[in-house]
Amino acid sequence: MSVIKGVITHQNKFTLEGGYVALLNSTFEEVCCATTNEQGEYSLEAEDGYYPFMVAVKEYGENFLEFWCQNINLKNNITINAAIDKLEIYGLHCFTVKGAYPSMMVYFRPMSLDKFKLGEKDIGPNIINSSIKVSINGYESEVYKVNKVEEYSKDCSMTAYLLQVSVSDELLPENENMLDVQVSDLDGLFGQASIFF
Repeated sequence: MSVIKGVITHQNKFTLEGGYVALLNSTFEEVCCATTNEQGEYSLEAEDGYYPFMVAVKEYGENFLEFWCQNINLKNNITINAAIDKLEIYGLHCFTVKGAYPSMMVYFRPMSLDKFKLGEKDIGPNIINSSIKVSINGYESEVYKVNKVEEYSKDCSMTAYLLQVSVSDELLPENENMLDVQVSDLDGLFGQASIFF
């Protein structure tokens, strides 16, 4: 058994009491869950193994959207801190391209709660490139390129982003590195997601 612990905040400004945090399996079924205390702290104890998803949220769809962390290979105690607001980052992936400039590619789709509530077809937030922050193992990466991507969806197009970012030469062993993405839109709304690679 190992423990995932951390603190859930609102845009890193104040802690959120009563937030829901859960480990999910590949079909999004809850494996274990916890509620944050007055200091926004949570603790999840789970069997060692692979967990594709961890989610953190409070008042989903009313005041906040979700934080997602992916590809958790639990074999030791780890800390995952998260901030939530009215933006959500989903579909997060990262990969390197062999033979290309030594860097990492980061792909994600952002979603805006305000745009969703207004019934807009494109619920992607209005993001400026300088508001996208990427870190690997807690160290900020340089964002070399930001490419806006339009994806096909049955009823509308979806806005996604493909980034090229710097990566340290000294990464941890495979599946122990954590990449974190944070975005803000023109209204100052915030979203965050993480993935282990």
